[in-house]
Amino acid sequence: MIRPAGMAAAVALAAPLFAHAAPLDDALALVHKAHPVLQAHRSEYRETTRQRDWSSDITLGWTQRGTTEGGAAGANAGIRVTIPLFDRSHELRSATARSAWVEKRALITTAFMAALAELETLSAAALEAETMRDFYRDQLEYRQRQVEEGISEPDTLWSATETAQRTEMEYQKAQQALNAARDRVAREYGGRQWMTLRDLLAAHTTPTLH
Repeated sequence: MIRPAGMAAAVALAAPLFAHAAPLDDALALVHKAHPVLQAHRSEYRETTRQRDWSSDITLGWTQRGTTEGGAAGANAGIRVTIPLFDRSHELRSATARSAWVEKRALITTAFMAALAELETLSAAALEAETMRDFYRDQLEYRQRQVEEGISEPDTLWSATETAQRTEMEYQKAQQALNAARDRVAREYGGRQWMTLRDLLAAHTTPTLH
């Protein structure tokens, strides 16, 4: 319950602190690992680096007579390996694939951080709505006690009740907007691990007061 002195004072809303560094680091690591586009680029880069830059040919033959070089008569086989000395095409393909992967990771990271900033804004709005909801709920309780004690008239409860109901609805609306945005961001950036990302986003965007 609030005291009468607090009724006349303005409500001071402390700025929220988003100091959850560990969930943010884990969320970024998960996005880099699970985002479908980054997975595709990473797989392409790894496949490119695994490709060989040399070729080999196997030859099969048959001789009726033995030779000094080929050995006894009959079936024989040989292998020829070609190693390009000055061909840098494989190195260039690997560098190109890696550059595309790194560039795409930077773009997705930037977009994810922008989405995270949006979540922090929505979280701050939800916190403010919750603070106002609690304040006017306490105010209504205080006025009810005044009416019960014969200090105030029952008519004074109408305005307080209306305000308490309005701030409750505003808080519910703000919380629903925050939850919906968390789901959207998690599904967009988390791939198959979107539910884990959603939990990390919830941990990061749950503010604490000064």
